[in-house]
Amino acid sequence: MKKRYKSRAITSKAQKIVLWCVFALFFVYALTLIWPFIWMFINAGKPQVEYFRDKLAFPSTYNWSNFYNAIAGVSVVAGSGEKVHQVKMIGMFGNSIYLTLILTALEVFFSACAAYVVTYYRFPGRRLIYGIVVFTMVVPLVGTLPVSYDFFAKTGLLNTIPGMILLCANGLGFAFLILFGGFQNLSWSYAEAAAIDGAGPFRTFFLVMLPLMRPALVSISVVTAISFWNDYTTPAVYYPDHPTLAYGINTLLNDVRRASSGEFGSNYPLMYACILVAVLPIVIFFACFQKTIMNNMAVGGLKG
Repeated sequence: MKKRYKSRAITSKAQKIVLWCVFALFFVYALTLIWPFIWMFINAGKPQVEYFRDKLAFPSTYNWSNFYNAIAGVSVVAGSGEKVHQVKMIGMFGNSIYLTLILTALEVFFSACAAYVVTYYRFPGRRLIYGIVVFTMVVPLVGTLPVSYDFFAKTGLLNTIPGMILLCANGLGFAFLILFGGFQNLSWSYAEAAAIDGAGPFRTFFLVMLPLMRPALVSISVVTAISFWNDYTTPAVYYPDHPTLAYGINTLLNDVRRASSGEFGSNYPLMYACILVAVLPIVIFFACFQKTIMNNMAVGGLKG
């Protein structure tokens, strides 16, 4: 008995040591992720002279006005020819919110419709549709960019919301794969019970099956919204006259690297303030919904 208890005690101590080592490893890793934001916050409040003097020192007086100037004063040039115009950061916020809300709502809805049909209805080519979705996610965007850009330019869909919807909210992307798996785990007995009660296909989908997928729909909506908010390439290529935050911040970074003599110039503290202002909403959004993302991917409903 004493040997058994002693063995358990040793095992317990070994487990604690391993757990503490793992904790220390992940703590250091977390610091490497958080430190750049802390460093940017420290330097965002410095005058330019203090920043170039010592990039690691705390500012003598924190300059909060940089954040106000980032929102109200900084702007980027958009458009070409006669359509050239200045867009301030508050305008970029508006473009990002507008585009993210529309694309997220339509992408999740179209994906739910497509996943439901492909999962529960037997028709020729249903497996081919799933294969095409997987294949298009494997092929990088750069490989299809010349052809798609030429198509959008010739059809007049560049710099238009319908063009962005056709490109980003077609219902055959990552959200489709997640919802396809969710519908596969959802019993068809619910639809059969609704049919017995006299519900048609549309009523069954909207009032019975779709509400049962609500946890997965919320989770995929959050992930999709974050993806659209952070997307730089698509708005930069297909929607350049209406810069989003991701596109605008990248333009500002290029201006700083070139150290131009324009409005933004080489003001690195102001650039860091712009980055923090752009990142803060999505950080808060993810922090509010992280448990929803982790806990609500499982879909079901039958017990016993």
